[in-house]
Amino acid sequence: MSVVDKEIIRRLYLKQGKSMRWIARELKMSRKTVRKAIFDDSEPKYNLVQAKPKPVTDSIRPIIKKWLEEEKEYPRKQRYTAKRIFERLEEEHEYQGSESSVRRIVAELRHQEKETYIPLDFEPGTNAQCDWGSGYIYLNGEYTEVQLFCMRMTNSRKSFVMAFPHQKQEAFFEGHVQAFNWFEGVMLTVTYDNLKAAVLKILTGKNRQEQDRFISLRSHYLYESIFCNVRKANEKGQIEHLVGYVKRNFLTPMIHVNSMDELNEILLARCEKYAQKHKVPGTDLTIQEAWEQEKKLILPLPARPFDCFSYAEVKANQSQLIRYDNNFYSVPAMWAGRSLTVKAYVYRVEIYGNRQLVAVHPRTYIKGKENFCLDHYLDTLVKKPGALEHSKPFKKANLPAIYHQYLQELKRRHPRPEREFVQMMLLHRLVGWDVLTKALTEAYQEKIYHLEGVRHRTEKLSGKHIIPMPLPEGQHPHLQAYKVPKPELNQFNQLLNRPGGVIH
Repeated sequence: MSVVDKEIIRRLYLKQGKSMRWIARELKMSRKTVRKAIFDDSEPKYNLVQAKPKPVTDSIRPIIKKWLEEEKEYPRKQRYTAKRIFERLEEEHEYQGSESSVRRIVAELRHQEKETYIPLDFEPGTNAQCDWGSGYIYLNGEYTEVQLFCMRMTNSRKSFVMAFPHQKQEAFFEGHVQAFNWFEGVMLTVTYDNLKAAVLKILTGKNRQEQDRFISLRSHYLYESIFCNVRKANEKGQIEHLVGYVKRNFLTPMIHVNSMDELNEILLARCEKYAQKHKVPGTDLTIQEAWEQEKKLILPLPARPFDCFSYAEVKANQSQLIRYDNNFYSVPAMWAGRSLTVKAYVYRVEIYGNRQLVAVHPRTYIKGKENFCLDHYLDTLVKKPGALEHSKPFKKANLPAIYHQYLQELKRRHPRPEREFVQMMLLHRLVGWDVLTKALTEAYQEKIYHLEGVRHRTEKLSGKHIIPMPLPEGQHPHLQAYKVPKPELNQFNQLLNRPGGVIH
């Protein structure tokens, strides 16, 4: 029924007093329709029987739709604005319409594409979500960015947060190990974004080619991985919420700490406090109460934790240094020029040769830094003692002042002070640096400036008998031809009371 028909019916009935039967007969309508028109006093509405044609905008709608489909692959900050679409239509398609019409079409199409979501509900012990975040703190007084490894049980909302200096694979693995220890068990599945530490290649659908080391981690703890669709962070909404909450609440106001260990103690304490104070949505249980029920259903931990390292093949140069992650680490002289294996952990670097551990260093993240172990260079310094005072390993060893004081006195009193001093430092391999430092201090106080005197004091302090070290090969060639004859034991028989007697 049109707006005009409704008006006529109401006028005939209400103003002219015509009956509903009469109106229905004259206008050829049913009495039901007439009755509805009479008693419906709502504002008349005009309904188009058919949409009006829009020749200008109808022609550009499919073009705009195509561009909006293509932009889904673009970075978020490089996607179209309505103004840019309008300008492109003018440039490429000679569009003559208004910018407001383009804006209306863009708004309509984007509204149609808005995705709706389905709330998820995981059974206890079956799933956790995992992701990285970042934040800022003051570490030893310096404004520092830290990476936050976050994991949350999706049923109870029990959460784990740990800070790392980076998001490399070894930190990713260490975060899992510490989280599983925190939860005292392992969930059946973990949901991830498409992290490089886990995913080598994205295949069709939710299929992924996983990193070999990540597969080793999963196999060790016997859980399954679930990966979100590309750019679908909403599929792990709980962990996205946790990352934001941690930045806004755990790290606000700014935290001042002296070490990462101190920071992580604070973060875990705040995870506990959060679990005690907050309730699981839709229940009367606190997170901690729900977790007490859920943790009974998770998998037990394996007998030993996963070894969280990244692996690399390297080669030591002639300066006894290997390069890893744009930093340099020393190895013993015998490994110079040889191929070695690096196992890089978050806070240390282990170096292996022929499956034997040959060096361990604290890991550094200052690019280009050289990390020396003085002991690695002592064998070389025995052969080249003149390089001692100007060598980087000696200058950067941070030895106690007594070493430098003793060397200066030795230089005034000994014909070959550097060679003698290097031999003294080699004693640390037998008694340790602490005992050697005490021995040098005593020798300095007693004005004893020779190797045997220092060796005697290390024996006294350590309770060990120290066999004098052999002379380095090749330094005394005139002694190589010297031979000591074996004694004739029979000549000692003359000392016995019985002639010809021999003691067996």
